Amino acid sequence: MLTLPEQEVSYWQSSVSAPAYPALTKDLEVDVVIVGGGIAGLTAAYLLKRSGLRVALLEKNTIGSGTTSHTTGKLTSQHNLVYEDLEKQLGERTARIYAEANQAAVEEITQIIKKEKIACEFAVDDSYVYTTDPDKVGQFKAEAKVAAKLGLPATFETRLALPFTIQAAVKFANQAKFNTQKYVLGLAAVVNGGGSYVFEHSNVTGFHDGVPASVKTKTGTVTAKDVIVATKIPAAPLIARGAYAALEHPHTSYIVAGKFEGELKGMYISPDKAHYSILPIGYEKEQLLLIGGEHHTPGLGIPRKRYQRLADYAEKYFGVSSISYHWKGMDYIAYDNVPLVGKVYPWSKHLYTATGFKKWGLSTSMVAGMILRDTINGKANSWTPVFNSMRLKPVASIPHALTKSFVR
Repeated sequence: MLTLPEQEVSYWQSSVSAPAYPALTKDLEVDVVIVGGGIAGLTAAYLLKRSGLRVALLEKNTIGSGTTSHTTGKLTSQHNLVYEDLEKQLGERTARIYAEANQAAVEEITQIIKKEKIACEFAVDDSYVYTTDPDKVGQFKAEAKVAAKLGLPATFETRLALPFTIQAAVKFANQAKFNTQKYVLGLAAVVNGGGSYVFEHSNVTGFHDGVPASVKTKTGTVTAKDVIVATKIPAAPLIARGAYAALEHPHTSYIVAGKFEGELKGMYISPDKAHYSILPIGYEKEQLLLIGGEHHTPGLGIPRKRYQRLADYAEKYFGVSSISYHWKGMDYIAYDNVPLVGKVYPWSKHLYTATGFKKWGLSTSMVAGMILRDTINGKANSWTPVFNSMRLKPVASIPHALTKSFVR
């Protein structure tokens, strides 16, 4: 049995020495203020600045210290098994737009990394969702067929380079992986300066959705035309928490990372019982293997036992000899499996949000950023109705989401 480190530490956080940004200490006026310094907030800030607007980003702690630093690092339009279900529940048009948007997001992030010369261990790789359950083969064939029909690089597979037998898999070719912490720090460096700002340790205490709109901290107020709340769930006014509980629900997942001396290409995830996620990454001259899974509703289960089961799995099947890091993350999932992007409330004039990324925020944050950029600039975006935060489909999908959860 492998020994777990004493402290929960994310590999992504430990892999960088982050520059410090100042706290907001005086009043300020810009075009757009963004609350939240994770990948969603920084993506929106970057796109808006590149469109010619002055932005200010406020982060409660430090850049990328929340959900962004607790991901697996997979950049892909393959979000486990989702496309057949989207087509059945919400129709082919919605499934097609979801596919188009997320594949475009992968390509846009790839171009940003090249354009801005962000050193973030970016690598193109194939992505796979697999099963060891023979009863699920038909489901996988259907997923591959629907995904390919929607224009995604999807194929059905029966053999993988994994050290155990699988029954079926869906492959998405030419996806990617990267160091999320280094990426968001790269975005922050581009955003800060030239009339735009990045602030850390700037806890927001209040919003005003008016003309102009504003965001308050204890030490300063930022006035702007528009406000984007890019935290995991709208933080204030407090009524937002209750309102969004009817649209999305939280999940906690776990990851261990250990020394790996084998040969493995590709990125893997399974919808089987433990929901294993497998990702080899380079670490200086060594290679680490990330094993994720064991997700549950927050507050249930004992984290240490879940970490240990992942470590045991890594040792048994991949020969991982030691565990260097372990961490957990909490994500919000919209009940209809489509992120919520748009107004915080139906009556909001200049207050926007991006949430419910359902554990795939590395691509869906870019989708959200592009939608919000176009919305704020008064440009039409064909993706907007599908991801609209005020749509009623998440509420209507609650029974379906609960049924799928219990079936698992």
